Amino acid sequence: MADNEEENNNEEAAKPKSKLMLIIIIAVVVILAGGGGAAYFLLSGSDEGGDASVETEEPVQKPAIYFDLKPAFVVNYQWKGRQRYVQISISVMTRDENVVETLQAHMPLVRNNLVMILGAQDFEVLRTPEGKEAVRESVLEEVQRILTEEMGEPGIEKVLFTNFVMQ
Repeated sequence: MADNEEENNNEEAAKPKSKLMLIIIIAVVVILAGGGGAAYFLLSGSDEGGDASVETEEPVQKPAIYFDLKPAFVVNYQWKGRQRYVQISISVMTRDENVVETLQAHMPLVRNNLVMILGAQDFEVLRTPEGKEAVRESVLEEVQRILTEEMGEPGIEKVLFTNFVMQ
């Protein structure tokens, strides 16, 4: 009987030791896995870090410069036997001061070509958002064409209608 009690005590003492040993083994495995993952991340991240330094060497985009083509464009056209008018205020967006200077120098040419484009539009088309977008694209292409001829680059990123009134 004394032997049974001694075996029970040994088994009960072995259970906490085995639980403790299991917890220690799991903790060691988790720490090693975490360390291995961190080492992989840091070592593979150094390659990407080299790419990031190359990206920072690229030129930073200059801030946008907005230039208003003043005064607003007022164009008349016929629609169903009636005289109609459209008044459009136009601004252009660039990132280069030289583009603004070139636009100012060639403003008569720019205004003439834009009046021709705006005057050729159909009243029904201009009433739709798609029609306005198509006119905006036409104006952008024309201004870019003029700037390409005069300074060798399009220079303008966007054309913005800041006011659009139809009558």
